[in-house]
Amino acid sequence: MNFEVITNKGYTFNIGKYIAEGYDLFKKDVGGFILATLLVFIMSIIPFCGVLALGNFYKICRKADQGEKVEAGDIFDFTDFVVYLKFIVLVFLVVILMMIPMQFTLFPVLIAASEEGENINAALLAGGMGIWFFVYILLMIAFSVSLFFVQPLISLYRVQSVREAYSLSWKLVKKNFLLIFLFTILVSIISQLGALACGIGLLFTIPIGICIKYAAYKDVFETQTKKINYE
Repeated sequence: MNFEVITNKGYTFNIGKYIAEGYDLFKKDVGGFILATLLVFIMSIIPFCGVLALGNFYKICRKADQGEKVEAGDIFDFTDFVVYLKFIVLVFLVVILMMIPMQFTLFPVLIAASEEGENINAALLAGGMGIWFFVYILLMIAFSVSLFFVQPLISLYRVQSVREAYSLSWKLVKKNFLLIFLFTILVSIISQLGALACGIGLLFTIPIGICIKYAAYKDVFETQTKKINYE
């Protein structure tokens, strides 16, 4: 797939459309998706495998979308394990690096507060800890949203370089950053609604949320790319 077309031309991001299409996809094989969700929970017990299981779930979504029978056992596909391990290491390193400025602010202020007997909370705030924490939260939000397209690029479109997947994801995200941010929040809310039904409802709402995200990925990477090529 020629990703340069969509990164250069841009794309529209239709949240309502993705919710409707994702729900329709879920209805194609409700039982299969619920079983796959259970297996994702099991897979997540294995260290570093939760992200891999979610990537495999998108492969199952594609099968259902193409009219194939959902094979829940595909959740245990370890083909992309090494790539996702590198991805997890990258995320971990970025999070640690973003915390460094806060650490440099924290230690001097704590020392000064202990020596002078000042209120530590007031000292932290006065020393800029509160500002750095606020900046850290903003950076974490931006980084999280920038990862939006990484998993489909790896699992669905076989981009095996984490650096390339992240670079492409960021180029796409920044064209519709706010909408994707709002979409991520909305899908998270939909996915967690099942918790209101004694937690059992999560077996329905979590796969619906994943199907909705799959619908967004398909539209951006395939449907809209084809339209651009025909123009």
